[in-house]
Amino acid sequence: MALKLILISPDGTVGADGKAKRDVLCDLCKFIARMAARGVEVALWARHRMSLNGEVLDAYLTREAKVPVRHFQAGAGPFPIRRSAGSVNPILSVTGAALHETILVGSKQEDMLAGVNNGLLLVRPAWYGDEMEYGFRVNSIGQLARFCEVFALRQHPIYWSIDSGNLQVCSMGPFSTYFEEFAKYGANAKQVAKENKGNPEFWFFAIVSTLYFSGIVHGVDFICPFPGHNPAAIGGIRELLDAVMSQFGKCFRKPYLRNRIVRHTQSQTSQYLKPEQKTFRNHLNTVYLNQKPRRYDRAEPPKAMLNLRSKRVLVVDDFVTNGRSLDTARAYIEAAKGTATLFSWLKTVNTSFYHMQPDPVLNPYQANAVAAEPAATSFGYGAHIVDSAASKELQTIFEAYNGWSWA
Repeated sequence: MALKLILISPDGTVGADGKAKRDVLCDLCKFIARMAARGVEVALWARHRMSLNGEVLDAYLTREAKVPVRHFQAGAGPFPIRRSAGSVNPILSVTGAALHETILVGSKQEDMLAGVNNGLLLVRPAWYGDEMEYGFRVNSIGQLARFCEVFALRQHPIYWSIDSGNLQVCSMGPFSTYFEEFAKYGANAKQVAKENKGNPEFWFFAIVSTLYFSGIVHGVDFICPFPGHNPAAIGGIRELLDAVMSQFGKCFRKPYLRNRIVRHTQSQTSQYLKPEQKTFRNHLNTVYLNQKPRRYDRAEPPKAMLNLRSKRVLVVDDFVTNGRSLDTARAYIEAAKGTATLFSWLKTVNTSFYHMQPDPVLNPYQANAVAAEPAATSFGYGAHIVDSAASKELQTIFEAYNGWSWA
């Protein structure tokens, strides 16, 4: 569930053009030692074995970091060349780490291919310069350490979850600005999602790390957001989140489809509605699926219709209260013969989740006019808290992120 193995591609990370900066080497050895103290192995993964002053790099790092550093030589013995699919599997077998407990640190095109073909999250070091835009960029080994120590080592990434029949939905933590134990990070999340303030980088890394280290991303085919209430709204936090999620999806060939779900008519905002006014119809009659959704990083839509038959779509939203918006997304995806995994940052406390049973008849690719409010089954809040420790951990990493130091 948490990070256990970091594979480093030395070229462009430890050194570049046959040379290595002394401060990089010192920080790298410090990083390796800190990771080892936390139960995480750092190993080298490359076709060629680099040397420093006549000493092989893994021996040098082992001596300086004072912990064992192995070199897995791609293309030799049981280890295939890195760009081939499944080439990381022999390493996982040797180390005992799972795929979703492993990250790759590398900055070259070959590293991109190794990451994509193996389903590894790629963290791209930039202290020797940038050669590509792929992966999640870190400017220093300190930034790499912060990502690993604050986000990747979480033991409790999922707080609340329902897995019942065709309904799969989960959240990282509880949402409330009134309960003291949730208020600090809850208020910040609300600022980020609703006011374009707060600390968006924290929430972006929390989302990415949760989806990866929980293994959720490996079980889906596409990723998309649930649209906001106002179809005319542009910019703000949505643009930033779209960019982050697009980058994330590329790591696994899971296309991020920004406009897969289209809000064609403005819906009512549930926070201003009375309980009896909160309906599925508010969403069912204001969204539909785009037949030719555009990938976020491409200017033009595809020529062919995207077929969802037997495909699973990960739908990402900020907060889930009663679940009517996310369950609407599920209903439309299922009407298109696909299945859905629903994910929200936070789940509003003490509110049930409502799930349509049965779904109304929908044409998924056009506006619908559902006349009668669908019948629904409710899932209680407390009964679906799967890990109560997740809330405290979320507060802990929120404070750790803001006060983190590489010193």
